Amino acid sequence: MHLDHYLFRLTSKTKTKTDYEFTSIGPKGFIKKTIRFTLMGHNCYNLAFGEINAQTGIINDNVNSGNNDPEMILATVAAVVENFTTEHPEAFIYARGSTLSRTRLYRLCITKYWKDVTDQFDIFGFQNGEWQDFIQNQKYSAFLGTRNHLK
Repeated sequence: MHLDHYLFRLTSKTKTKTDYEFTSIGPKGFIKKTIRFTLMGHNCYNLAFGEINAQTGIINDNVNSGNNDPEMILATVAAVVENFTTEHPEAFIYARGSTLSRTRLYRLCITKYWKDVTDQFDIFGFQNGEWQDFIQNQKYSAFLGTRNHLK
């Protein structure tokens, strides 16, 4: 996708975890954010992002920094997913919002950039206990994406 996003950098990489970092810029100042991919199973990675606790290494994904840049943050997450899946082309990326409203926001962003997203990825939504092809304007409790190798 070709959306404006923050610059990001790889900060940590192991066999089971990969972290990227970027800085949100807005009225609340400069706020460091972390995007983490954690291996859940064979080629399936959990995607988490938020502000990291330097002492524990735990990402707080419930924080609302109030920097008025949610679309820029999500565009940065999308750019990082592109980067990560270039290196891991067979990966499945699992994402779920920490709240219902955040899950809804993710669905709205997928829908808003549907053409760009589906040019590169196959997207699935979790509904009624099963994974199904993502349908715009349907409610889902989680999302799964993988590189579309046919396009």
